[in-house]
Amino acid sequence: MARPKKIGLDYFPMDVDMDQDDKIYLVKAEYGWEGFAIVVKLLMEIYSEGYFLEWDERKIKIFSRKNLFDLDVVNGVINVCLDEDLFAKTSFEEHGILTSKGIQTRYLEATTRRREIVLIKEFLLIEVNADNNPKVKVINVDINSQSSEVKSDGNPQSKVKESKVKESKVNQTTTEEKAVEDDAPKTNEMNDTNFAKITQFYQENIGPLVPHIGEELGYMIDTHPVELILEAFKRALEANASNKVRYVNTILINWKNQLLKTQEEVNAADQRRANSFSNKKVTKIELVPDWFGKVEKPTVPIEENSDIAVERERLRQELMGG
Repeated sequence: MARPKKIGLDYFPMDVDMDQDDKIYLVKAEYGWEGFAIVVKLLMEIYSEGYFLEWDERKIKIFSRKNLFDLDVVNGVINVCLDEDLFAKTSFEEHGILTSKGIQTRYLEATTRRREIVLIKEFLLIEVNADNNPKVKVINVDINSQSSEVKSDGNPQSKVKESKVKESKVNQTTTEEKAVEDDAPKTNEMNDTNFAKITQFYQENIGPLVPHIGEELGYMIDTHPVELILEAFKRALEANASNKVRYVNTILINWKNQLLKTQEEVNAADQRRANSFSNKKVTKIELVPDWFGKVEKPTVPIEENSDIAVERERLRQELMGG
């Protein structure tokens, strides 16, 4: 089956005094600023996916490794967030997802300009009036079913497959997208080919492929173009980075933030940066002493008055007794 169309956000609002909220304060009191950073990174992950985040052991491991957080600390922060209702505890226990009323409200506000917003009824914590908003499609899903087809007001079908921890991956298809399902084997084959290309490069140039590295590379394939992944690894090798996977992730995130999606766009951005740097040449200013360049004027003898000369001669003769 073809991959679902991205429904996440490219950015989300954050209150400037978020760290002063009592709930966040408890996270900080327990785990310090690392706990605060984990909460912010979790919100980033949630909004990048949409209005909820599937959360299982695999996701925890990838999240911890990717962001260099201790696994036990991440689990501890999650527990505090659930206890303090930063994330809805019922949604986590029943569906294995991280979400909240505030997250869902902000998501709807951020997607008002989209032509269609598809929401899962079982996951909703807020009131949504789909009758008054034709953009919003609320679908009913039997999440206890391994594979169920649902219809909403005559709209195209969506298929949901339950994960090991009661998590649901929702693939929404429209009439125009129906034909894409026929290309699913090609898509899967392409992903396998790209993964093989990346892992081969890693093994030949960096080292053996241990399991957690394989998971990281798989995440990269799901998130970034394969040509940019290869380019980022080449740069990591040139820079002799000690942690090449983390170095590559940093580069890829930076390119994604700049909306760079191809090798040509990356090269163009590098060229612009080089041109900007060359235009900022520093002009060296040499300080010149005050006396430099000044011509000393010759001393001109002062012509002596004749009366003064006569008086001087008289005094001289008196002193000599003459």
